[in-house]
Amino acid sequence: MDRKFRNLSLKSKLFVLLIAISLVPTLTVSFISQFVLVRSSTDYTATLSSQLVEYMATEINNYLIGINETLNPVVIHSEFQKFLSVSKDNVPAQANYSINFRPLLQLIIQSKKEILSVLYLDNLGKVYSESQKVHIQFEYPFQQDPVLSKVYTMEKEGLLVPHPMNYAISPAQNQQVLTFVKPVIDLRQQTIGGWILIEIDAEWFQKLMDHTRLGHNGHMLLFSRESGELIHFGQPSSTIDGLREQLMLRPDGTDQFLMNVEGTRYQVMYSPIPLGNWTLVGISDLGEMNQGIRQAQTLTFIVASISFIIALLIAFPFMGVVLRPLYRLKSGMQMLGRGTSVPIDHSVQDEIGFLIRTYNRMLDDLDILRQEVIRTRLSEKEKELLQLQAQINPHFLFNTLETIESYSLHNHGEAVSDMLRCVSRMMRYNVRQDRGLAPLAEEIKYIRDFLHIHSYRYGEKVQAEFEIEPELLDTPIMKLSLQPFVENSLKYGWSPARGNADFVLRLSVQVDNNQWLVIVSDNGRGIPDEILHKLRTLTESDGESSDPYFMQHTGIMNVYRRYALAYGDQFSMKLERNDKEGQGTRVVIRLPYGKM
Repeated sequence: MDRKFRNLSLKSKLFVLLIAISLVPTLTVSFISQFVLVRSSTDYTATLSSQLVEYMATEINNYLIGINETLNPVVIHSEFQKFLSVSKDNVPAQANYSINFRPLLQLIIQSKKEILSVLYLDNLGKVYSESQKVHIQFEYPFQQDPVLSKVYTMEKEGLLVPHPMNYAISPAQNQQVLTFVKPVIDLRQQTIGGWILIEIDAEWFQKLMDHTRLGHNGHMLLFSRESGELIHFGQPSSTIDGLREQLMLRPDGTDQFLMNVEGTRYQVMYSPIPLGNWTLVGISDLGEMNQGIRQAQTLTFIVASISFIIALLIAFPFMGVVLRPLYRLKSGMQMLGRGTSVPIDHSVQDEIGFLIRTYNRMLDDLDILRQEVIRTRLSEKEKELLQLQAQINPHFLFNTLETIESYSLHNHGEAVSDMLRCVSRMMRYNVRQDRGLAPLAEEIKYIRDFLHIHSYRYGEKVQAEFEIEPELLDTPIMKLSLQPFVENSLKYGWSPARGNADFVLRLSVQVDNNQWLVIVSDNGRGIPDEILHKLRTLTESDGESSDPYFMQHTGIMNVYRRYALAYGDQFSMKLERNDKEGQGTRVVIRLPYGKM
């Protein structure tokens, strides 16, 4: 063999050498490239699809939470609470009460064009509807409706499957809607007194889900593990029918799984939607997902074959030139698998260039998606912060108005005028459009007006001491973030039924180690142990508490959540007994200075 090789011509030797050098690297590169492309692309597509499903589930959940929160002012409205217990036949009383809370329902409908109507049902047989688009048949037997009959057994918020509005006056009867149901608690009886139904246009909801598609044959569905119901807006198919059974058999906690239907392999991903106990399910056709991989494999084989032939005809260095972009693509995809995405520079318009341009576009799309997720989260955070800052305590306003009425009946005009000026200043301060910030001096003025009105209500002035560093008076601070603690001190430390000559309320605002140091303390009776435990539990759980106490006592919880949203881990709040005074309560708040 060795003698025969030596006896070959130089041209033949070069030919044999080129075959030996080119064949092995070409086959190796082809195999490795295909393997890396298949694995990386499949993993990436699965990861991206899971992120899309989670993103869409979060969007739907936030939308339902938004609707639920807009209904809370209606539920706690005093006239609405009276409306719950009115009998079906007492139409004048129903009209008298509904005229007061009707503007809140109209505002909900006007703010969301996809909401067709707001419907109210209860066990007393009352039916109330508010809509600008459809008219309801009030005599319709809702308790016998195949879908709406479920409402009368619901004890928590939920979403009903798409259904026609059979109870609407034609032509709206065939209108498909999804119904968000909110049970209403009768605050006097502490039982469910009725249900508010938000009728959402099913076509709008379908467009919302279709906004994020998982390929040409992909689907987005809603699934209830409790009832086995599956919400799908498209045509029935064997894929959808087999999916329900597979979902019921899956254990909790499984993120994704594979499913075979009629020879086609699907990847199923799902993410929970907490409100209503639904799950968003995404289905991707693996054949469709791997179609680009198969094309890439074909192109790789063609490029490798052409490179091999050219290398035999011309020279080995040319093969290196052809394969160099492919090596860069392989390196880029390996870096992507490790979490680093770097675009590949390649301007040649060949098959490998097509793959690289596709890869670079994929990186751009991924970056855009990441930025959209970040912007969405920041927008939701800012929205929640502004909503919390817009809340006021209606009880204080009601009590103040009652006090003004009492003084007016006794012809104390000067006192009435004084209180009205205080309330006017406080309300203007509360509703002023300043993105929730105000100079510390204005916040202190708000507290003084509050204490001034308190003295009129109870006939005694509260001894209050303010220790404020003068240079801080013009510094912006979060509005209405100190008054709840002053009100809390009066609530638990001061009483009109006992002597208050020795009661002192102190508010101190200083800068300590580049931090706001805010201390609100008193020497009164002090917070009861049970309430102090609830407040400490609130601070230890980052402002998230399901204790019923905070449904009626929202002041400190509101302030805590606002601080937590604005500053995160840089904010701390501690409630403790006032050891210096021997009694009373002391609240210590620390915030980063200069980052408002």
